[in-house]
Formats: sequence, structure tokens, C-alpha cells
Amino acid sequence: MAPITPHRLSILSRAAKSALRTEPYPHLVIENALDEALYAELERAFPRDDIILDGRAPIDRWFDYPACKVIEDARIAPLWREFFAHHTSQAFFAELVALVGPSMLALRPDLEKRVGRRLPEFSVAMRPGGRGDPLAPGADVSMECQFYLNYTRAPRVVRGPHVDRPSELFAALLYFRREEDDCTGSDLEICTAASDLYPHDHAVRIDRLPAEIDDEKVRTLKTVRYAANTLVLFLNSARSIHAVTPRSPTRVPRRHINFCCDVRFDLFDLKLPARLAAKRALEAAPMGWRLAKFL
Repeated sequence: MAPITPHRLSILSRAAKSALRTEPYPHLVIENALDEALYAELERAFPRDDIILDGRAPIDRWFDYPACKVIEDARIAPLWREFFAHHTSQAFFAELVALVGPSMLALRPDLEKRVGRRLPEFSVAMRPGGRGDPLAPGADVSMECQFYLNYTRAPRVVRGPHVDRPSELFAALLYFRREEDDCTGSDLEICTAASDLYPHDHAVRIDRLPAEIDDEKVRTLKTVRYAANTLVLFLNSARSIHAVTPRSPTRVPRRHINFCCDVRFDLFDLKLPARLAAKRALEAAPMGWRLAKFL
């Protein structure tokens, strides 16, 4: 295999601006995203499921193993640790900005003003504690790269239509589907609103927490097949509705690498139904939980 350079290691090594689609929100899909020999080496060195589970029982749900643990875990191959280090670095953020920076600013023209510097100058750090500690002290953007396993031993919807957390600037998935995985489903759907979900440009009406939207309120514009070495990347906004198609029962977990980064403020608002908003307000008030349980 040819020498591994940071560029060759990057999930954006084969990305082109011409591949970026802007409707219904900025996104790109790349098949064979990584050099085939590199992908094969990463596949051979993919950590055992028990490492990613990190002591948790393999029940039907998702499990992640974040960069802050991967980098320090000697059980994980050096190539993977180098991969995770690159995708949580200033260098990778610079690649991302070169590719989709104008679209980031088109979505949020006030982004640079709110941070206090130009987008290429944003300071970058790895999330220090994974999901439970999403912001890196002193950084403008906090980068994450995670191993993901999703168990589906009984038929279920992996996740229906939703938007991601409002502080997330972008998200990407790189699929590592096993050869023996013969299940159906697990494809990513790029969705758009089929009804009015937007009280204004930077807000979306949701139906359930954490950010779920009823099926009948959206329609699917594109389906990205869950296939080995396929990358899907999108910029996060109130319009970035997506879903995962139902997965048939299998003993083989769904595998992918998850990439994202967060800023220190929300990029859009989640508008809850009146009943749910009232319940959340009561839960936050002293002794309000006593009333909230009746809503």
C-alpha cells in the first residue's frame, strides 16, 4: 500500500465541490470514499465489537466509542488512531471549510460574527469526553469521530425522520458494512418537509424529543444505500431532516464511523408542541415534575 498521507487518510480525499448538492440542504454522497487499499486495511483492523461496546451489553440500540477513548486505546490499531486524530484536527476542519465553507455561511450568515473570527480561522479541538462532554474548552468548534455499532436482532426502525442537535455544524457517516451482513434496510434518507414545519428560517417544529418529526410530515428525496466505503456528509440546519430505513433482523450489527462538530451556541431552534413545551418547563421548575408527569 502507498504511504499514508493525511490527505489520503481523509474521508474528503475524493470529494469534489461539483458533488455537493444544495437541495433540500447541502449534502454530498461519495461511493468508494477512501482509497480501496486503505479501506481494506482499515476493515481488517476494525476493532472487535466488545471494544466498542466498552462493557455494555449488546442490546438492540446503538453504541458509540468516541475519539477521546480511541486515541488512548492501545488495543486499537495505530492506523485507526491516526485516522481518528486526523478527523478531529485543525487540518481536517480546514479541508471541510475549503469544500463547504461557502454553504456554511449561506446557511448562517452570522456564523463568523457570533464566533468572532473568520471561518478558516476557527480554533479546533477534539471533544474531551465524547457524547457526555461535547464542548472542548476554549475551542470554537469541538470535533468528534466515533465508532458506531447498531444492533437490530428484532425488526425495528433504527430512527425515523429527525434533525440533529442544534449546536452541530455538520455530520458525516462512513459505512463499514460487513461482507456477511445480508439484512435489508439501514439506508439513510435525505428528507424534506411535506408540510409547514418552519415558523422562521432558523427554527423547525418537532413532534417528539429529542428532535423527531412525524413520518407524514416529510417526504424522502434521496436514499443513500448502506454500503461499504460509502460516505454521506451534510451541513446541519433546521431543514436537514433525515432518517434511517427500517432494518431487518440480523445478528450482524450495523457499523459506521460518525463524524461531527459542535459550536458553542445553537444554530437553530426546536419548536415543541404546546403540551410538550409545557411539560419541559414544569420539569425544569422546582417540584414541577409532580405536575409534569400528568402531561
